[in-house]
Amino acid sequence: MFIRELKLVNFRNYRTLDLAFDSQINIFVGLNAQGKTNILEAVYLLAMGRSFRAAKDVDMIAHDQGYSLVSGQVTTEATHTLELVLRRDGPKQFRFNKKELPHSKFVGVFNVVLFTPDDLYLIKGSPAERRRFLDWEISQVNVGYRSVLLDYHKVLQHRNSLLKTIAFDSQDPRMLDIWDQQLMELGSWLMAIRAEMIHKLGILSRLMHRQISDGKEELALRYVPFFAADGQEADYDYQTIKGRFAKALASARAAEFRRGYSLVGPHRDDFQFLINGLDAKIYGSQGQQRTAILACRLAELEYMKSETGSYPTILLDDVTSELDEQRKYLLLKLLTKKIQTVITTTDISDFEPDLTSGAKVFRVKAGQVQEGR
Repeated sequence: MFIRELKLVNFRNYRTLDLAFDSQINIFVGLNAQGKTNILEAVYLLAMGRSFRAAKDVDMIAHDQGYSLVSGQVTTEATHTLELVLRRDGPKQFRFNKKELPHSKFVGVFNVVLFTPDDLYLIKGSPAERRRFLDWEISQVNVGYRSVLLDYHKVLQHRNSLLKTIAFDSQDPRMLDIWDQQLMELGSWLMAIRAEMIHKLGILSRLMHRQISDGKEELALRYVPFFAADGQEADYDYQTIKGRFAKALASARAAEFRRGYSLVGPHRDDFQFLINGLDAKIYGSQGQQRTAILACRLAELEYMKSETGSYPTILLDDVTSELDEQRKYLLLKLLTKKIQTVITTTDISDFEPDLTSGAKVFRVKAGQVQEGR
């Protein structure tokens, strides 16, 4: 799986841009604020339908323009055209081979894994950020997950609305029963998929971490569902989760009536990075945390390969500036000539000559891109 061509119109600081990618290593070199990361953002949009850095879609539309087009030719089992249109005065559009699609079906056609210097949020950030990571990664490899997740949040919204009326307007609490059943069935399915994903990703992360840490430390990922006790580790299947969900709903009923919102469900899940059995968020040094994140990102590649049959494209946004020489060497050694890689850097000398000799190199300056060293 790889991207062959990228076309941008009115995107960020690019009025127009046409690029042809190499199927292996692509390096974009330039000073900061020249437009390197904008290219990675555009490729990411073709996979996820959303930006990894823009708070609003209109932020990606060039100044004084009404729309932006991101178009790419991607090769999976065949070559397809993916397009995303952003508009100031309307919703964004998703197209697959010129046919409009909903967002939920657009995600997963073309897959990516992104490394950025901000990846420490996976350990240091909030549970909501880790849930978002799970949801987007699973959506790339499981075609039904995104739709069920959207259905779950619609049910959650209706249930919260009803809880507010029960709390403040004395509505009949038996009206909750139908929403409880839907919340439990949809939520249990989501949680079973999350638990399976964390289990698989944890095995792969542990293997990658052993290589990076030279076997000196042991990494584990632990799924923490909303009903888990501190330190609890278990395997979670659908029926087990559904049973625990039902008990949690019954136990929380009185508190939910008082507060007017839902206290149980996968919208309150989390997961942990454990290094030698200890929570890396609390006890890990920054170096240990970066190593754990790197191992997890590398494991994502193998996880997606096992689920889809193809490696995703990997996007590296100036990550070499955040890695020491050993981790930088291991990362690039693992990626070289194995997976399509798109790299941004301010200094091409950060890379070994054996990597750059076979790479396609682009120079980026003030929204202009030229191929060549």
